[in-house]
Amino acid sequence: MRKFIGLILVLAMLYGGYWFVGRSQIQSQLTAAILQVDASEINVTYETLTTRGFPSRFDTTLINLIVEDPNAHIRWETPIFQLLALSYQPNNVRAYFPKEQVFMINGKHYTLFTNKMVARGQVSPSKSLAFQQAELELLNPRLRAENGAELSLARLFAAMRLTPGTTQSYDVYFEALSILLPKDIRNIIDPQNLQQQIIQSLRLDCDIMLSDQIELNSTDADADALSIAALSIKEFALTWGQMSVSAIGDITSDETGLMDGSITISASNWQQTLDLAVSSGILEDEHIFLVTQIANNLDETPQIPDILTVTLSIVKGELTISGFVLGPAPLIR
Repeated sequence: MRKFIGLILVLAMLYGGYWFVGRSQIQSQLTAAILQVDASEINVTYETLTTRGFPSRFDTTLINLIVEDPNAHIRWETPIFQLLALSYQPNNVRAYFPKEQVFMINGKHYTLFTNKMVARGQVSPSKSLAFQQAELELLNPRLRAENGAELSLARLFAAMRLTPGTTQSYDVYFEALSILLPKDIRNIIDPQNLQQQIIQSLRLDCDIMLSDQIELNSTDADADALSIAALSIKEFALTWGQMSVSAIGDITSDETGLMDGSITISASNWQQTLDLAVSSGILEDEHIFLVTQIANNLDETPQIPDILTVTLSIVKGELTISGFVLGPAPLIR
């Protein structure tokens, strides 16, 4: 019995030693990483950095964190920022943000309010720290400008993961629900209130193949060399009132960024967009008939009156829409 108790004590001491060594490494490596970033064009300051959570967690807290990119004229301020990980799985980290954060963009002040904002990231337990998955979720985010204009959503969710069985393909998902644009923007695009105020949803589900895998320990040169080799849009969908737009398709690119592939776009109740264009002054009323005729000629599903379907095709970098040549397509990288 004494030997058993002694073994338990030895194991507890070893684990305690592991936790304190792990805490020290986390704090020193995170501090070194911040100093490395601060030595670049990005400025990073904070008041305190502490790691707690013994015995089962590594909970790192930064107080009064400020990240600024002077060249991009972007500044982020947060009173508290937390990185949480289980001590036996330090490569799987959750980040918690406060309910109020400040952004400065081109000298303009914005405040982000959220009921909840949390991110999650996981890398491989290897020297390269190869990316495996990440998530970001915001509940009831509200971005408010100094003049009181506010962009709000019910939920914003973004996720990316390494596609199972691959080394450089990634599944990407984005969804925004119940989008309420600032009043001044609504007055520009819909001055006569033809549509309901809330955009129901915006969703993107796609697969991206890169030229190499994403590694957190890669050099700047390796990161800059990453490029998109293929893009597969499984679903793009925007719903606003009775109008909706969806798209699916596949695009590939060569080493120069020249694209090949096609994307099929469908618009439901698309005629309502013409009413919006007229009310906002983009389209003159006398041009509606001409635009409608052009759309009908391009339509690949004329048997369905309220749905307009066109295909964007790219062959060796040349872009066409339903057979009509538009010109060279932009490079994908």
